[in-house]
Amino acid sequence: MRTPKRKGKLSVEPALPSIAAIALSGVSSAKMGFMDGVDGKPSLTWARYGGFSQGYGSGFGPYTVGPGSEVSRERSTASAATTDLLTSNSTIATLIENLATYAVGNGLTLSSRPDFTALSFSAEVARDLSNRIERAWQAWSNNANECDASGRHNVHQLATAGFKSYLMTGELLAIVDWRKRQGSTSGTKIKLLDSRQLDQSISRTDGDHSIVQGVAFDKQGGIAGYWLRPFVLGNMNAAPQAIFVRANTSWGRTRMMHLFDLIAPGQVRGLPPLTAALSSAHAKGTLREYTLASALVQTMTATTIESDLPSAQAFGSMSPVDTFPAAGASPESWLKASGEYYSEAKVSLQPGVIGHLMKGDKLKMHRAESPNSTYESFDASLAREAAKASGSSYEDLSGDYSKTSFSASRLALDSPWRINLRRRSVIVERFYRTSFQAFLEEACETGRIVLPRGAPAYWEAPDAYSRCVWRGDGKPVADPLKAAQADILEIENGLSTLEAKLGERGLDLEEVLAQRKSEKDQLKLAGLDYPVPKNRSDWKPDEDPGDTVTKR
Repeated sequence: MRTPKRKGKLSVEPALPSIAAIALSGVSSAKMGFMDGVDGKPSLTWARYGGFSQGYGSGFGPYTVGPGSEVSRERSTASAATTDLLTSNSTIATLIENLATYAVGNGLTLSSRPDFTALSFSAEVARDLSNRIERAWQAWSNNANECDASGRHNVHQLATAGFKSYLMTGELLAIVDWRKRQGSTSGTKIKLLDSRQLDQSISRTDGDHSIVQGVAFDKQGGIAGYWLRPFVLGNMNAAPQAIFVRANTSWGRTRMMHLFDLIAPGQVRGLPPLTAALSSAHAKGTLREYTLASALVQTMTATTIESDLPSAQAFGSMSPVDTFPAAGASPESWLKASGEYYSEAKVSLQPGVIGHLMKGDKLKMHRAESPNSTYESFDASLAREAAKASGSSYEDLSGDYSKTSFSASRLALDSPWRINLRRRSVIVERFYRTSFQAFLEEACETGRIVLPRGAPAYWEAPDAYSRCVWRGDGKPVADPLKAAQADILEIENGLSTLEAKLGERGLDLEEVLAQRKSEKDQLKLAGLDYPVPKNRSDWKPDEDPGDTVTKR
């Protein structure tokens, strides 16, 4: 006989079943998975799904129709759960903030590198053009009135919010809009959208398009556009119907950004990367909540008075003296006398106060047993599981490095950093690159950026003009001195390059060289010596004015 399935939405706060209820339901123990309820029964449709063995189109529901449907089936539920836990679970909130900080930081830096070979001009001309492009981009991307459709945020803030949307919902959704605003010189604007505006309920065939969960494809399987619900900020009474928005303009300019991490072939919508961490994060929060509740209950009843009260049969044979100070040999008389006694002789736990108890009474102090000796280890194991499942590390999630050695901390940072680089490349860099290409197209076509004489127009070689590298914050290191020494050894032995090592720190070689040259010239004009690296083979002590070694 098949176990009946429980239908309904995900319950973030579980109803703890009693042992009797579990026994009556025929379940030997409760489960704790994201796809299983705490009462031992399946809570999501994953448990009602037959799996790959049944093939495409089997089972039931609107998502069992092709490749990637397994991911699409639960994305809305996982997205809702992650978004809800952001405000109620400290583990999920910490992961989202930390991962977004590592991926975006204070924003990615543009290193423009036009393909001068394809554009038929010299490397010197290309460097001059790249400098002008970088300055123009910096001015545009840092000005909210220029780059943001709402005029409130710069590109870096939009990128951070977009990446957090990816962490919570599995998708970053944005429109490359065109609108002129008073005080702005550019018409290119970025409009960040809620991924729920992409109408997941629309799946049908419409003329030349096949629509799956709001995403329209042409006959060749290419993206044609999206069905969006155009909510207007501030309009709380609107319930707009979905409208079709093309993915690109007629001349090839990107119109819509729909970014997610590809998990399965044929995947149409994104799955939150924190989905696997929800069970551990929720269990960790529940453990803390009930442990605190237990401790509070025990604290509130920490002091009791115990009485050597005899049985009811023994009361009948006792004299009034035995039941002092009661007037008669009965439980009622004893209770009345006890109440009268303690109404006069108050029992106080204040320091320096001597308390008097009734005959046969004893004061007992109760020690709280929560959290017990297993709490810390179990709580830490849940934190490790949540961190690993989300692509982070236990030390970074908990902030506890007390039991971590230097070598262990380096290993703990290595894998999460590689995951961070991949997510940065798939989500953040693509957001920046699409925004940059739209900006550069307008800037070149309107003459804001003057192209070299004899160079082709932007629309003739957009990829050559927009060729670039994006630099983010560098990799966190446990010991900066040892990391720097290792970098020097790799460069000196030809295992790496100065550009590569600067790139790991989020720095650009050309900018560093220009800044060092500028500093050296300024120090020379001021009559000061420029610091000389002491690892140089021809270094002499008298070359460093700050060195204490003197020549004899």
